[in-house]
Amino acid sequence: MNAIAATSAVDIARTQSAVLSKSPSRTSFTSTSSSDKDASTSPTLFEQTGVDTGDAKAINTHSREIAMVDLSPEELDIAQALGDRASESIECVRINRCRMNCETFQLLVDALCKYELPCLHTVDISQNRVGGAQAGAALAKLLTHAPTIRFLSLGWNQLSLVDLKALAVTGSGACSIQCLDLRANPLGTSHKLSSKKAKKHVESEDNIWVSALVAAMPNLTHVQMAQATIDDSSLVCLLHALTANVSCLEYIGLEWLGLGSRLATVRSIMSGLVPADLATPVRSLHLNLAANNLGDGGVKIIAESGAMLTSLTLACNFITERGTGMLAKWLPSSGLLALELSDNYFGDQGITSLLVTDGRRQSAYSPYNQLTSLGLNSCCLTDTSLRMLTDALTYNWAPLASLRILRNNRMSPGAKVAL
Repeated sequence: MNAIAATSAVDIARTQSAVLSKSPSRTSFTSTSSSDKDASTSPTLFEQTGVDTGDAKAINTHSREIAMVDLSPEELDIAQALGDRASESIECVRINRCRMNCETFQLLVDALCKYELPCLHTVDISQNRVGGAQAGAALAKLLTHAPTIRFLSLGWNQLSLVDLKALAVTGSGACSIQCLDLRANPLGTSHKLSSKKAKKHVESEDNIWVSALVAAMPNLTHVQMAQATIDDSSLVCLLHALTANVSCLEYIGLEWLGLGSRLATVRSIMSGLVPADLATPVRSLHLNLAANNLGDGGVKIIAESGAMLTSLTLACNFITERGTGMLAKWLPSSGLLALELSDNYFGDQGITSLLVTDGRRQSAYSPYNQLTSLGLNSCCLTDTSLRMLTDALTYNWAPLASLRILRNNRMSPGAKVAL
């Protein structure tokens, strides 16, 4: 009888463990939230699903991707990675975290150019050691051989803008690129010249070839330069060339560049976004200046610049209520449809400055009309801010379609429901 009872207890325990293993755990919900990463710190152009594929060298015969990840440089072999698949079906080449230097990259490009690649649209070589003029020449050769490449991820390497000069002469070979990822690269350093005349001469020459580089990519829509090391003149030269020569440009990522200590550069950047005349339509451009420690001084430069664009990210910039007040005066003429102010701890006073344009009347909300998206996550807001936002929307302050107020722990659940 005791043996039967013991056996039944064991069976019940096994059944319970089986049921628990099939049910979602609390940990699984936590892990899924980690997929929401900031674009500026994502190491590759396309996030991976996280599925364990087992042997890294195993080849999926139905895959349209050549993937070599976490291999040594000696193990990089295009022919082996391609296997029995037809090269005409390959759409993506991804080589990450392989300690690949310039010489290895040249050899791989030579090997790739032996195959027909009519469907190749993505090349991702981020997180390697590629750099130097020879790397630029290898890139130009690959882009000429496969003109269908639209997504080029070069982040976390050792490339400078000068290394990419070879792309300027490829002409139609590079014209298909739409997304260019240059994050965390040493893109440029200041010229150490004794005379101002010599410095101006060098900067003039840089303007010529940088403009030619940008002109070779007329279909460019997204440029990412977060965490890059670049001097003021090179940054301004590149951005002015982008805004002047690429009409379809949609996104410029300048996160983590330390622009808070380079406010003169911020002024030059914003000057490139000032329309030539009032009749010029607002360009559909998202400028991401997150995590630059701009403070209220940087916001003042932006607000007084006269720039016009459709989306601006100023998250994590130590903006106070003084800065939101400056933004409030600029918004009606800015053309902004989306404004991201998350992770700036200005609290209820910041919302008061953003919404109320006349301090004598708490109901004097300025009708901005065009603003459809506002991000206020982690801004130390309370129920007072929620009530003000509710009143502002009642007075048609803006036709908001998206209002983000997450991680404001001082808010009560009831106030959120009321909003």
